[in-house]
Amino acid sequence: MNIYKPSNPWRSFVTSNTRITSPGSPDDIRHITLDISKSGMNCIEGQSIGVIVPGVDEEGNRHRVRLYSVSSPREGETSQESISLTIKRVFFTDEITGQIKKGVASNYICDLQPGQEIYITGPVGRSFILPEDNESDIIMIAVGTGIAPFRAFIHHMYKDKKKWAGQVLLFFGAKSGLESLYMNDQNNDIGQYYTIETFKAFQALSGDKKYVQHQLRDNIEVIWDLMKRDNFSLYICGLKGVEAGITEVFNGIAVGQGLSWPDLLNRYKTEKRWHIEVY
Repeated sequence: MNIYKPSNPWRSFVTSNTRITSPGSPDDIRHITLDISKSGMNCIEGQSIGVIVPGVDEEGNRHRVRLYSVSSPREGETSQESISLTIKRVFFTDEITGQIKKGVASNYICDLQPGQEIYITGPVGRSFILPEDNESDIIMIAVGTGIAPFRAFIHHMYKDKKKWAGQVLLFFGAKSGLESLYMNDQNNDIGQYYTIETFKAFQALSGDKKYVQHQLRDNIEVIWDLMKRDNFSLYICGLKGVEAGITEVFNGIAVGQGLSWPDLLNRYKTEKRWHIEVY
């Protein structure tokens, strides 16, 4: 945990930088691999690392450290000497000038080429991790680059551990099939696990007016059956706004069963079954 701090970061190097959204997509999302050999880092699935952007901001202050979920399992991207990140190149409109501006950290990282250095901190994160019991049922809900930690989960469960006895459900929201990260023609990394009996993936494409909460509602009976077994862990990762729709779905099923969703949610959090990482 937190081996490297902002005052003493690790000097890493980019080993690869690959676009994982299809050419027709307006979103430039990258899978970036970093060399961490000799660093002593051992990132667990669900943890994050910090990235230090060089230079200063408009007020002359150092850029704050940006945290990004690691998208590789503890065994590493290609070995334990490498980790990967899933980064979207961000643009936003300045509220005062109306000008389109580049996100400082995302564009810095997306522009890095193999061989270039990058200073990182961490790893950090104690709670957004898999249970040790491989018979646990796992429910993952992601939007956009929120898929990053779940790619790490899935690789660890099925590629590195070779077997996960519990049921595994992945719900993923994207604009279109072009942005279905690790599940598109550009990169079908997660698709290789579709034939595993215990794994099911459900995509929700907002371009088709179907959002992740709609997929949850369509499959709520399956989800609820797993939750009633009381051997589950549920994870939510993505933009903050996704929580409201998810809460509405679970509140609806709880009320239909004559239960209080706030009371249930409080119990799940106390039992460390409910994990949220939003930004």
